[in-house]
Amino acid sequence: MKSNWSQGTCYYTFESFDPTETDARIFTRKGGFSRGPYDSFNLGGTNGDRPEDVRANHELLFQVLGRPPESRFDVWQVHGTTIRFGDQPRPADQKHQPADGIFTDNPEVTLVMRFADCVPIVFHDPVKKVVGIAHGGWQGTLLKVAAEAVNAANQRYGSQPENWRVGIGPAICADCYRVGPEVLEQYQRAWGSAANAFFSLKPDGWHLDLWKANEWVLRQAGVTQIEQSGICTAEHLDDWYSYRKERGVTGRFAVVIALSHDSRETQSADR
Repeated sequence: MKSNWSQGTCYYTFESFDPTETDARIFTRKGGFSRGPYDSFNLGGTNGDRPEDVRANHELLFQVLGRPPESRFDVWQVHGTTIRFGDQPRPADQKHQPADGIFTDNPEVTLVMRFADCVPIVFHDPVKKVVGIAHGGWQGTLLKVAAEAVNAANQRYGSQPENWRVGIGPAICADCYRVGPEVLEQYQRAWGSAANAFFSLKPDGWHLDLWKANEWVLRQAGVTQIEQSGICTAEHLDDWYSYRKERGVTGRFAVVIALSHDSRETQSADR
């Protein structure tokens, strides 16, 4: 991944994503208006931060993107496998729908999700001109949300697994992510012996590698083009929010993707 700065904010981009086709950015916690443990670019609205600061951060987010706030499509993330399709932006007065995967082929829609240790899984199909984001915590990963997302998008848009370009963004690494033995048992029941490759026993207990687990799920779904960020949120608190490391009192960073301006012009010509 490459780091970039704009209007005081810092964000990362996947090197395997073509910026002429899609605008995919993972924003760090730097450059916003929030204070205290939410310092400073917190996009989460239900974690105790001042609402006026969160609103200002959202306004800044869309200024940096150069897209209207009215283009937003986001959901309420619930650690499940529901996938929703943003054919149109979410109206401001419409309640968030629960989901952990969102896709669109509409160039006028900006997809937004929020994270603080869970795995951001970012999708682009350059053939069908589709983009998406999925949210993989330990529960969603157990349920193979990444595969559910791929399969749902394939059915909806006619995408082929080999055409997907997927980026796995900053998340908590295996060294920092200790889990209870019951989590290991749930994975073993669901995944069989394959689960053992993603767990390691350290002096303080079992640790789960969500990066490797989600990549395995994607490859099982037929995806071959995968870029791993290799960035741990818990080890780099200057850049990222970490729910685990900060004991739940923290913000959420934004993951955003939309079809780029160049792609929008091409798609309009095709229609």
